[in-house]
Amino acid sequence: MNSLAMQNNVFKIIRGCCKHILQAYDKMNSSFLSHEKRQRFSEKIDAEVQQQIIEELSRTYKGHRFVAEEPSEYASQDMLDDEHVWVIDPIDGSHNFAHNIPAFVISICYFLDGEPQIAWVYDPINDEFYSAVAGYGATLNQRRTRVSPHTALTNSLGGTEIQHHPILPQLLPADVDCSTRKIGSVALSLCYVACGRYDWAICESPRIWDYSAALLIAQEAGAVASEETISDHDVLVVANHQLHATLTE
Repeated sequence: MNSLAMQNNVFKIIRGCCKHILQAYDKMNSSFLSHEKRQRFSEKIDAEVQQQIIEELSRTYKGHRFVAEEPSEYASQDMLDDEHVWVIDPIDGSHNFAHNIPAFVISICYFLDGEPQIAWVYDPINDEFYSAVAGYGATLNQRRTRVSPHTALTNSLGGTEIQHHPILPQLLPADVDCSTRKIGSVALSLCYVACGRYDWAICESPRIWDYSAALLIAQEAGAVASEETISDHDVLVVANHQLHATLTE
């Protein structure tokens, strides 16, 4: 596997999708669109971009299989045990996209024999391209990136992609003075951990297409990750070694 060639090829595919995504995003910039129309249009763009990515990848990587968010005859919604598998989220942060909020990404992860090998996450609004190759570190716009060196929860900033309120009190002591943000994209939150913008992230019940690419990027940037059960809810906790130990002790 030529990882550099694969990185460049997939990035070109992602770039090719972005014109369509951004044109659609501009159409969302109208207060006259009903919620139903926004949702239907967003789902349409999601499906179209997913299909474009699969078609492009299939031409180059014949016989590879796909796992993706949108139901399709060309992709499974469950992880496959094939040798070559691509996990795709055409628009992670689709609710943001549908409401013209500029916080969404394209996320792709290549798995070899069940292990993540190469990851791509692209934020088209800010033109930020996160990537990683297993064992070779993570980059943001081709520059090496690392997790935050902050070691205490006090004064830390964390991403909280959660829906159920009992989760945070179980992880964060009441006397800890820290700040949290919910950006509406699991992949973007984990990438913010990877580049040190967030000190940690807690994501509730993410699906594999939500987190697989960004998790590899965060881990290659020095993050530790674990799945925890908090108040009967499954969560993914990602942070540097010290903060991860504190959050999960």
